Amino acid sequence: MRKFHSAVIVGVVSLVVAGGIALRAAETKKASVKWQTDLHKAHEVSLETNKPMLLVFGAEWCHFCKKLEQTTLTNAELVKYINANFVAVHIDADEQEKVAEILEVKGLPCTIVLSPEADLLGRITGFKKPSDFYDELAKARKLFEPAVQTASKTRHEEAAIR
Repeated sequence: MRKFHSAVIVGVVSLVVAGGIALRAAETKKASVKWQTDLHKAHEVSLETNKPMLLVFGAEWCHFCKKLEQTTLTNAELVKYINANFVAVHIDADEQEKVAEILEVKGLPCTIVLSPEADLLGRITGFKKPSDFYDELAKARKLFEPAVQTASKTRHEEAAIR
């Protein structure tokens, strides 16, 4: 009877330890944005999917860029929202100086939202908590939606005329 009892305890401890390891593994696997690595390809995807581009400028030396990437841009709900509504591109401002200059990036981190036609929809400068970052993205997305509805309505009207 004692051996059976010990075996049960060892089995339960093994399950608890294994469950704890699996739980820690799940915790360390953070949600991630589906980043595009090429700006030109991202623009093509933006045009094809009719989603605005989300350009996140950072740099290796930038403390708040890393904080944005490690906290805000790993928030599960925000990641889901970004992946569903934007074509995301991470841009190193040091490597892509010309792009940063053209888009008037003055400080880092800097997030810019562009329509597929490259119209400016929003700009977020500095580190933001997930809720604040979401609010800014939602504002930019709202600016894009009327343009999408108008373009769609125009296509339908054109089709009806023909």
